[in-house]
Amino acid sequence: MTSNLLLSFLKEIESLNEEDYIESFIGYMLSPVITGIKPASTITLKDGRKKFYSFWCQNGKYLLYKYNLEYIVLQETKESVVLLVYDMNNLCEHLKIEKNHRLLCDFGYNTDFQLQKCLNCLKNRVKSVEDFPHESGIFLGIPYEDVMGFINGDECLFKGYWKVYTNDYRHEEIFDLYDKSREIYMLNVLNNRKNKIKDLYARHRQQLYRYVG
Repeated sequence: MTSNLLLSFLKEIESLNEEDYIESFIGYMLSPVITGIKPASTITLKDGRKKFYSFWCQNGKYLLYKYNLEYIVLQETKESVVLLVYDMNNLCEHLKIEKNHRLLCDFGYNTDFQLQKCLNCLKNRVKSVEDFPHESGIFLGIPYEDVMGFINGDECLFKGYWKVYTNDYRHEEIFDLYDKSREIYMLNVLNNRKNKIKDLYARHRQQLYRYVG
């Protein structure tokens, strides 16, 4: 992803009114979930220079509805919220990968596998530990091997969108599709386009995660 494109995007949305700015920025952050390469993402919204949390309280559900996305609240205060935003079909499919399902079962998630029960269990796990539970990486599309590498304290080979513990080239493909998701979203905003990006890379995710994770 080029820095010039990102700078142009940030400059463009700064000229928008506050609601449009926030909507555009949240869309940028969630673009890998929108395109389907990422099954879910966490996002923290706070009131500061821009009233992200206030916007969420008033318009958040509408924004996610535009992209057919769902959410659960993981943490919330009077001024901020931490959300897990996900595509129901993509996340359900991703969690059903045998290795992923087995790992979740090891951490006490339901063995019969129901998505809502898994999400409720994750929410309870977030409340019960000081930091995000290690298995949350599975929900976010981090491959099984890398989640296990982190849990076991293995040597990290390199850092991208997550810490990588294996030499599988497909990680780079996934990182590249994350970048492309954001690039396409930014170009849509900059050029005032409405090109369809929903599930653009969902098939790529299906193919890549047959081998990774």
